[in-house]
Amino acid sequence: MTAAKNSRLAAAALVGTVFAAWAGEGFTATHTNGNDGTYTVNIVTHQGGCDRSYQSTILVSGGRVSSAGDTFVAASGLINPSGAVRLQFQSFGNVANVTGRVVKGVGSGTWTSPTLQCSGSWRATRRS
Repeated sequence: MTAAKNSRLAAAALVGTVFAAWAGEGFTATHTNGNDGTYTVNIVTHQGGCDRSYQSTILVSGGRVSSAGDTFVAASGLINPSGAVRLQFQSFGNVANVTGRVVKGVGSGTWTSPTLQCSGSWRATRRS
């Protein structure tokens, strides 16, 4: 596999689940959280050489985010009770920082990867 193909695979893996906890002010998990559930996430790249779009599934439980299904991306983070999203994902040494908001099971925001030099937006919808 070529270096370019490996880089694209790493980018797809990283951005594909773009949702490792990134603690921030006001971001603490609570025992119950109205944003809990399984979400389908659509990710779009606006800048950089990452693939144009991805779809992934995440799980939110007690405000903590993790990847759903079989994946090789270290994914976790927090959605606070008011719906503010602050996450970081890591895969193959690459990082993506995610911010945004979730309200009544629908979320959106932006992401950026300083290691892959890509950025874009995301939209999520709760399935359950």
